[in-house]
Amino acid sequence: MLIASQLEPTYARTVYPCFDEPAMKATFNIRIVHDPSYVALSNMPAIDVSEMKDENGSLWTVTTFNTSLKMSTYLTAFVICDFDYVTRTERGNEIRIWARKEAVKNGYVDYALNITGPIFSFLEDLLNVSYPLPKTDLVALPDFGAGAMENWGLMTFQESSLMYLPSDKLTSRKAMIAIIVSHELGHQACEMLRHFFFLFKWFGNLVTMNWWNDLWLNEGLASYFEYLGATFVEPKLSLDKIFYDHVVQPVLMEDNEIGVRSLSESEDKIKGSFSLMSLFDSITYNKGASITWMLSGFLTEKLFIRALTSYLKEFSFSNANQDDLWTHIQMVVDAQDEVQLPASVKQIMDSWTCQNGFPVLTLNLTTGTISQEQFLNKKNENNTDSYNNTWIIPISWMRNGSSQPLMWLDKSSKMFPEMQVSESEYDWILLNVNLSGYYRVNYDQLNLKRLACLLENDPK
Repeated sequence: MLIASQLEPTYARTVYPCFDEPAMKATFNIRIVHDPSYVALSNMPAIDVSEMKDENGSLWTVTTFNTSLKMSTYLTAFVICDFDYVTRTERGNEIRIWARKEAVKNGYVDYALNITGPIFSFLEDLLNVSYPLPKTDLVALPDFGAGAMENWGLMTFQESSLMYLPSDKLTSRKAMIAIIVSHELGHQACEMLRHFFFLFKWFGNLVTMNWWNDLWLNEGLASYFEYLGATFVEPKLSLDKIFYDHVVQPVLMEDNEIGVRSLSESEDKIKGSFSLMSLFDSITYNKGASITWMLSGFLTEKLFIRALTSYLKEFSFSNANQDDLWTHIQMVVDAQDEVQLPASVKQIMDSWTCQNGFPVLTLNLTTGTISQEQFLNKKNENNTDSYNNTWIIPISWMRNGSSQPLMWLDKSSKMFPEMQVSESEYDWILLNVNLSGYYRVNYDQLNLKRLACLLENDPK
């Protein structure tokens, strides 16, 4: 027998009476009565294990857990199993990887154990906070509908997402495990920032999305940080270098259809047109991560982390939406002189999160003009978008192999004298360097010929 909960987004109400909304936080006292041959796990450590008999004289085990920190209902969790585990301690935090006894005996979860601690430490150092819970359990489930779930202190995974066979030489297998573990620990880092910074007087706590329409603030950020954490523990795999192929490119293929939702919709529109489960899609995860990558790129990671810290301080024990994040990024931008933006952070970022799709830029090499339009498989003749399919676009670029200062396209078409080239076939322009922008690029025939010549003469 195996019992494992999965309460996100709104299934806590099926387990116990509650106001099952992300903004309604509480502490939880959990006690589980179960068969003596099984072990019970929950978000917090067990503080008492006793026995009781029911009215028929049958013996049961009662496992009582410590009171949880304040958290959303969907993060409460429990597992009842007869699994075994391996354990290590990282900076005072006990980490246990649970799986079928045979899998543990054969060492199939050793790799996950070895990388979990370092990823924790990496996220603590990056975000400048200590993990608040005394224990973290990661459970490999043989049958689990989700890929993984970031329950605070009790993360659950599909077996295939957590196990690595010692005989398996494929580095892609290690890469996949590192990415998934890092993603869920990224959630734990977010939970650290939301739920426990109050106790350490650093960033504040309990900062949660107002509602599910801003789910990308959770999943998109975690999906961005997962590649940073995974690269830290497996630097040879260069996972940060394949972010575009694994995250950006797939969602660009999906986000070019008419009718795809925007990253952040109004609460009324979600309630009227979408199911909550439909929000757990590549738009939320991959587009959210892609937009975060672009944002961190034009801000610099230093300013981005500083803004995130400010945001979490301000909204401790409360809820926030994306506008609140934009406000704190704006505060950080206004307090320095190195990074200058062409518009407010809200104007820039709303153009990416509040309208669907993405732009394609077309460069005319002779005039130095760049124009933008929405990239679609089919033209939309009935566009009623309030942004008129115009984005405020950061353009990283190079000329003849030399990186140039960041440029911004804030209208449908704009001339950049710096991008006018000479008649020399060796004078060329490349836009979206490192592919950090969430857009596609199209060149005129002149630049295409020059780039083709460059590649032919120097493929590297």
